[in-house]
This record gives sequence, structure tokens and C-alpha cells, in this order.
Amino acid sequence: MDWVEQVAEERIRQAQQRGAFTRSPYHGRRVRLEPENPHLPRAWWAAFHLLEINNFTPTWIWRRQQIEKAIAAWRAHLHRVAAFEATNAADATAARERLRSQLNEINRHIRDYNLSRPFGSPPLALLHWQEEWARAQG
Repeated sequence: MDWVEQVAEERIRQAQQRGAFTRSPYHGRRVRLEPENPHLPRAWWAAFHLLEINNFTPTWIWRRQQIEKAIAAWRAHLHRVAAFEATNAADATAARERLRSQLNEINRHIRDYNLSRPFGSPPLALLHWQEEWARAQG
């Protein structure tokens, strides 16, 4: 990964943490893809139109949403364990190990998603234990 990609990934990650993507007027709602959408190839219009009128979500979008929900739930649990560790370090060791195992599973799903996503859609960044733990203790 070159420095431009690293900077872009870092800025995307920071924006995600600030919630910049969740405050979109389209968050939680379907984005209408009309035929005049300049970013939608004309050959794909019929497929997207059928998906839209039948209220279907493309699989790769659904998978990304599921991964993002899993990350949010994992981070919430991580913050609870970090707060618990501050008062009871001995009992928190097993919880930390479970969190690491869950993180490995989430990263496996992220890798699978990144390999199957359509060309041009943004990849999901892998989570790093040390960074996440430091942020939770922070």
C-alpha cells in the first residue's frame, strides 16, 4: 500500500469514527438509482431497477452492512471490557482473549468481503488489536 492509499484509509477511518457516514441523509434508506444517474452504466439500469422496485439489496452491500454492525457491536463490548479491566484486571484477561478471537473472525469476514466486492467500491480496512485496545482505554 503506497502512502496515498494509507492517507486515504486513515482519513476514511477517522471519518467513520466521527460518524460522518452515518449522518448522511440516505443513512438507513435506499438510494434511488434513476436512469439518469451518470455513475450507473446504461447496461446495468434494468438490473438496478428490478432490485429497487422489489426492495432487494445487492449481496455485497448487505455483507458490508453486516460487517459494519459486527464491528460496532465488537467495539461497544471492547469499551465495556476496557472499563471493567480498570477495576478488575485479573478477570478481564479471558474477556480480552475472547475479544481478540472475535477480532480475528471479523477481520476474516473483512478480507472475504474485500475480495468479493465490485471493482470501484471502497474496501473495508482491517482492524488492529493494539490500535483498538488503546482507543478503548483512551
